[in-house]
Amino acid sequence: MPRIISGKHGRLKLISPKHNLRPTADRVKEYIFNVFQEFNDKTVLDLFSGIGSLGIEAYSRGAEEVFLVENNNRSIEIIKKNLSKINNPKHIKYYKSNAFNFCNEYDEYFDMIFADPPYKLNLKNEFFKSVYLALKVGGIFILENSIKNKFDIMDSLILRKEKKFGETGVWMYEKK
Repeated sequence: MPRIISGKHGRLKLISPKHNLRPTADRVKEYIFNVFQEFNDKTVLDLFSGIGSLGIEAYSRGAEEVFLVENNNRSIEIIKKNLSKINNPKHIKYYKSNAFNFCNEYDEYFDMIFADPPYKLNLKNEFFKSVYLALKVGGIFILENSIKNKFDIMDSLILRKEKKFGETGVWMYEKK
């Protein structure tokens, strides 16, 4: 069962569907949150948020504002239930939206953007451009996906770290 690892909501068990969803494994989440430990006063965007675990983890660790973006109705219902477990915090907002559209249409800039899309989804260059435009200068973009997939990431997103966990890869980029 997925859980919040640390922070003010550490050890909180999250609701997750039995199938058709691949929540971020604890060891992957631990790696991400050990690399980036400072979340105070940060604005975080969690694209393809699924059950909301990455965004809720960032909130638990002190993120000032978190935006969860998910396109699946069933996942939105699970996000609502998981947020109710932490008393529906006013600093976490969820949106039923396509990730690409959200980045292009939202007027805010983010300190950190998580993207954990379905492995079968073909992410095009336009998606990465929209993420780049939504990031603040110096902001961090974290992509979790299959190591078998190849992406055309724009040169202005500088790869800072990457790690493989079996079939899963994590790539961390900084906007320059």
